[in-house]
Amino acid sequence: MAIMSFGPPLLLAVVVMTFGWQLWKKPRHAKPPYWTPAAALGLGVMLAFVIQEGLPSAPPAQKWHWLLPTLLAVTVIGSTHRVFPRRRSIRFVPELATAFIAAFAMEFPGQDTIEAKLVIGIGTLLATMAGRTYILRRPSWALPVIAWMIYGTLAVLILQVYFAKLTIIAGAASMIAAAIAVCVLIRKPATLSAGSSNVMGFLAVAFAACGQAYDGNDAVSTVCWCLPVAALPAAACASAMLSDLRQRRHSVIAIAVAAACCLAAIVWTLANRVPPPLPY
Repeated sequence: MAIMSFGPPLLLAVVVMTFGWQLWKKPRHAKPPYWTPAAALGLGVMLAFVIQEGLPSAPPAQKWHWLLPTLLAVTVIGSTHRVFPRRRSIRFVPELATAFIAAFAMEFPGQDTIEAKLVIGIGTLLATMAGRTYILRRPSWALPVIAWMIYGTLAVLILQVYFAKLTIIAGAASMIAAAIAVCVLIRKPATLSAGSSNVMGFLAVAFAACGQAYDGNDAVSTVCWCLPVAALPAAACASAMLSDLRQRRHSVIAIAVAAACCLAAIVWTLANRVPPPLPY
């Protein structure tokens, strides 16, 4: 069961990464195409969803099924971000579009108020813009490593809600992020585009929002759902305040701050965990 749940999405992501690098062969010293990490993560997570739940109806019968069409839209935005205007005044159009999709296209239970939509939209905007920054994309493996920790943390939190299918999907996303980190580490030179951060930031917010929406017994504190999402902007801010350090130290600081946010969410949740009710 675990092989069928995690194997195909992971394999698809690696194939997309490899195919993207080989499709347009360039001199060995040239950077690979920018679209591959965003497409690999988005397509891999979508396959994990389909394996667990199948293709949703149109419109989706269950509200959490909106995760698939919204992820498809964000993956397209992330993979084609280079076609968007790059002028300073409108360079954040992809991030704004992703935030709008997260706030107003996802229809999770109990999150249909304007306040909830604004929180989701602002959280998505901060997460995607933080991932876009130079300090979290250099070296290229730093951002997927942070995404690996965030998705793994969210999988642990969602497990406390007993939402098995979403737990497996978040776990698959964590494994795909780790595979992307290994791929860009092996491939020299390699780079991550701003489009990759679009998909990574969106998934962090989507998993947290969906898990919180189906947490009927308040097994996980709202703060704990927010901490993994805040790991991206917190890591970017911490690295920016120490901008005089070398690049390698930047990545260590960013990963350490993100790890602290994720660890705090897990420890807080497990320390206040309430055992499930006994059957009659």
